Amino acid sequence: MIVLVSVLVAGLLSAQPAAAAPKTHLLGTWSASVDRLPTAIGGQTVRMVVRLSVGGPGLRIRLTNLYGSGAIVLRSVHAGLQAYGAEIETGTNRPVLFGGRNYVRIPAGKAVWSDPLPGRYARGSDLVVSVFVPGNHSRVTGHERAYATTFLSDPGDHAAKDDGWKFSYTSTQWYFLDRVAVTAPATVPAVVAIGDSLTDGAGQPTDSNRRWTDFLSQRLGGRASVLNAGIAGNRLLQPVTGASVYQRFGRDALAQPGVRTVVLYAGINDIAKGSYTSAAPIIHAYKKLIQYAHRHRVRVVGATLTPFYGYPAWTEDREAVRLQVNDWIRRSGAFDAVADFDAALRDPTYPDQLAAAYDSGDHIHLSDQGRRKLAYSIRLSAIV
Repeated sequence: MIVLVSVLVAGLLSAQPAAAAPKTHLLGTWSASVDRLPTAIGGQTVRMVVRLSVGGPGLRIRLTNLYGSGAIVLRSVHAGLQAYGAEIETGTNRPVLFGGRNYVRIPAGKAVWSDPLPGRYARGSDLVVSVFVPGNHSRVTGHERAYATTFLSDPGDHAAKDDGWKFSYTSTQWYFLDRVAVTAPATVPAVVAIGDSLTDGAGQPTDSNRRWTDFLSQRLGGRASVLNAGIAGNRLLQPVTGASVYQRFGRDALAQPGVRTVVLYAGINDIAKGSYTSAAPIIHAYKKLIQYAHRHRVRVVGATLTPFYGYPAWTEDREAVRLQVNDWIRRSGAFDAVADFDAALRDPTYPDQLAAAYDSGDHIHLSDQGRRKLAYSIRLSAIV
């Protein structure tokens, strides 16, 4: 009888459904929006440093040739952890493969994800991506204002080396690299911030990682990744510096791995450098982008436009347009939530200008305190 009961119990236990495997997804942990760079490169290795917003296994990188005139072949791609400058921590510099190959051919206008790397990478790691670029290329895709040091080598392939002896030159651009992703729990989302120099990080010291998105990432502590899709000089409507936000919204925001929320902080360059006499064109663009995001089940947080009195382009008419835009963002209910950056940064006595502590000195870009203030003015419940 005891044997029979044991058999029945064992049978019942084995008949129970297996525990569901933890659900995961590919999650962006770093990004940079790209444009055609005013530079030429080739016959050398580029070594770039990027900081991971969240950690996890299965790290992949994406290389892009969006603005190339023809296909490009990149070889000997490696990824490791930064020790100091161009030096890589011993034992961390691993070859990155693409379909099992140690090179990748990227057609013009395309981008390619790598195979996953073994091991787990920690949140806040400074990842070093080294790429050997054969030949010479005058149409280079990359990010102009990285506010980070990129190391360029003497002629030859030096990607596998841990030391930095052959990296004799530096720049502050990122080349070909536009995304890094890891495998993360499906409950961890990506937050994309899209905009202009205020998001790109103007005013911060090189290698300081003090963009407002960096401060937001620190504040979230791994609950979500924060991806920066800012381009200095960018406009919402016109493709003056890079494709406009309106043009690149799908590519740079909605196509990011794991995106759940977009913070839209764009329009001040349209007002300050354009000839708009009303807020109507900007509001129309906002409405279209919100609809586009909602079709992809992505939430949009509207950020009010911050003051710029004292900047050479300021006029009373342009200020009136800014105020109209902000009033619509606050009152329309069109956005899923509002990040009132204007209220956070304006001088309470003279609300058409930045508070002195938040002004970098040119009356439009932000100080360290200003960028930090933006990150801490957002309600986390609005983005996570």
